Amino acid sequence: MSALEQNPAPSASASATPDSRATSFQAVEGGPEQHSGANLLVAAYSVLWVILMVWLFSMWRKQASLHAKIDDLEKTLDRAAAKLEKK
Repeated sequence: MSALEQNPAPSASASATPDSRATSFQAVEGGPEQHSGANLLVAAYSVLWVILMVWLFSMWRKQASLHAKIDDLEKTLDRAAAKLEKK
């Protein structure tokens, strides 16, 4: 049996009054995982910077490849123009 089947959720009528519910933040102690917010922030920014750097590097490589292709095309056009002028 799962935990949901063993412990059903309390009915809405059991604690339906707003006065019986907590109105302030109650920290839970002793949870299975605890991480510092600052550490999580640094990790998130680090991941974003790595993704940005990988993307920029790939764009730089694509731009260099495109520039080489354009140079080859310009040389081919120059040779073709030189052949037409000789005729």
